[in-house]
Amino acid sequence: MTYADMILRDGEIITLDPHHTVAEALAIKDGRVLETGSSSEVSRLAGPDTRVIDLDGRAVTPGFISTHDHFLEHGIAAEFVSDVRYPRAKNLRDIASIIAERVAKTEKGRWILAAGWDETLLEEHRLPNRFDLDPVSPENPVWIRRVFEMGVANSRALKEAGIDRDTPDPPLGKIDRDEDGEPTGILRGRAMDLVLRTIPPWTLEEREQAIRRACRDFLAQGITSVIEPGILMPQLQAYRSLHQKGELTVRIFVQYGFLHDVEEVREAIRRIKVGGDDMLRVIGLKFALDGGVGPRTALMYDPYEGQPENRGVQLIEGETLKEMTRVGHEAGFQVAIHAIGDRAIDIAVDAYRYAQESYPRSDPRHQIVHCYFPSEKTLRQIEELGVLVNTQTPFLYWLGDSFLEAIGPERCARCIPIKTLLQRGIAVGNSHDATVTPPKPPIGLNASVARKTIKGEKIGAEEAVTPLQALTTYTTLAARHAFMEDKIGSLEKGKYADIAVWNKNPLKVEPEGLKSLEVEMTLVEGVIRYSNKGGEKGA
Repeated sequence: MTYADMILRDGEIITLDPHHTVAEALAIKDGRVLETGSSSEVSRLAGPDTRVIDLDGRAVTPGFISTHDHFLEHGIAAEFVSDVRYPRAKNLRDIASIIAERVAKTEKGRWILAAGWDETLLEEHRLPNRFDLDPVSPENPVWIRRVFEMGVANSRALKEAGIDRDTPDPPLGKIDRDEDGEPTGILRGRAMDLVLRTIPPWTLEEREQAIRRACRDFLAQGITSVIEPGILMPQLQAYRSLHQKGELTVRIFVQYGFLHDVEEVREAIRRIKVGGDDMLRVIGLKFALDGGVGPRTALMYDPYEGQPENRGVQLIEGETLKEMTRVGHEAGFQVAIHAIGDRAIDIAVDAYRYAQESYPRSDPRHQIVHCYFPSEKTLRQIEELGVLVNTQTPFLYWLGDSFLEAIGPERCARCIPIKTLLQRGIAVGNSHDATVTPPKPPIGLNASVARKTIKGEKIGAEEAVTPLQALTTYTTLAARHAFMEDKIGSLEKGKYADIAVWNKNPLKVEPEGLKSLEVEMTLVEGVIRYSNKGGEKGA
């Protein structure tokens, strides 16, 4: 008789197997699902050393798989970077106050870092600039990131970066200037590199500390696997170091990057290979083709509202992207291309087609990251090529109001067409793009079902999906993005016991109730890695 190491009983086990079975109990042996069924059936597998946990009616799902979160960056932000996101910062005074608090605890001359503002949610409804920051930080360089396409520096930071009125805009970047030609502190696109290369790098120990923090934060949200996009060798070394110590408690699947040209792709291929184990594995390469909707840098066919000359930015020339994609494709990597705008998506799809025609390969599972505005024609091509869509419905909630302002309600109605994608059989993975938005799957579930912004505005109600469909984008479908569908994503016999226990059943609450879902316990490979004080009953 094979006895279970652990049994979860008297709950609602949402297995997400092909039949969408909901069981009462689940048994775990050697880190894998041994059996699911009724409590009486599964209890027969209890031996003298079996740990039995009474769920008391609570719901269980597979551990969530987030297909695009900057995991280490989240940990860095949580440990070392000031948070100026709404609602913590409701106006520019709040941002200045938060910076002042950090300055008071930091020695003169050291960098102050912050992140997360959204000007559409600020009372002043404008971008911060160096003049807002200088009074509270005269002797510390300050850099605040909005998202990954824009940031603001104070005067001290501009000076250390060597940026003044005579500094030209770099290729694929822009230095905002006032009417006198002086930099305002706002840097866009590759202009951010002028400051970023000046900031001292994090140490290995600091990166390890950040990864530990990210593990705690993500496990508390029921997330057991993450695709980590856009890290380079120093960050990968931190992951490897922590994994060797046995301290990596969330599965990490790496997309190496960001890479900008063909030679960088070739150099990456010389340095790394696809592979690893089920806790840490390199799976792909990451390129960024355009920017974002809120900062009006996503590459669109039509101009932004009130800016007839602005159709966004293209960070990689089309022919260069094709060759980059081909080289990565031939080397066996998944190629993930950040493409938000409709024009960017078309360019990305052309690159995937070129790579596949140049070197036919079975099931490469290339990813369009974001894919917010695909046309009907492009959707057909995505389907034909077997390309995966890696999107972020939490953006509808957190950033949707800035989307409405940037492109208007008509175009917003077709933003993140998740229902259409699923109807076409396209494997959609969901995520949060932390640190852009918080890694909170309940917000993602709600946004997929309700499609409301933080201010209550509807965006594309016809693209709303059911709670079950929303759940699959974090589980069964998301597992395909990591090439792990045979091991994670559902609670079936033989798969890893990666599990989240919830205070409510996500399939039974109203759309608004999804936002209040809370994780009470998280297991990775049968080991309890997170538990709140109400999350465990029984022996």
